[in-house]
Amino acid sequence: MPQVAVHVLFRPPSGEDRRAGLAEPSGFPQPDAPIAWVRDYAGGLARTLGLARALVEAGRRIDLAGLDSQVGLLWVRGLDLDPEEGRQVRADLIALREMLDALAALLARPPPVDDPPVEDPSGDDPTGW
Repeated sequence: MPQVAVHVLFRPPSGEDRRAGLAEPSGFPQPDAPIAWVRDYAGGLARTLGLARALVEAGRRIDLAGLDSQVGLLWVRGLDLDPEEGRQVRADLIALREMLDALAALLARPPPVDDPPVEDPSGDDPTGW
């Protein structure tokens, strides 16, 4: 029987995370240092938010399902850091929060209204009717 590649977004929780019910995203590297994990994950979310903002600004619709759980995981991991490490990543997390707020404000704006069609001054119907 041939093997089929299966791509899993999140791998099942293990160790302490199993008790908390948290799954780890498989797309991000798992560095040994928790502070590096938080910085890498925040950077990945920042790139995702930048792409989302660019799509919205271009008039595209986006689906943010699951973003809240990713941000929640980052915040939980940030709380697990030692106080000194937490102070070191504080600016990164504040910048990420500002990106989230900016995207939320952009999404809250009403969609642009298309310009009404310009009538032909000659009175001819361009559709031929």
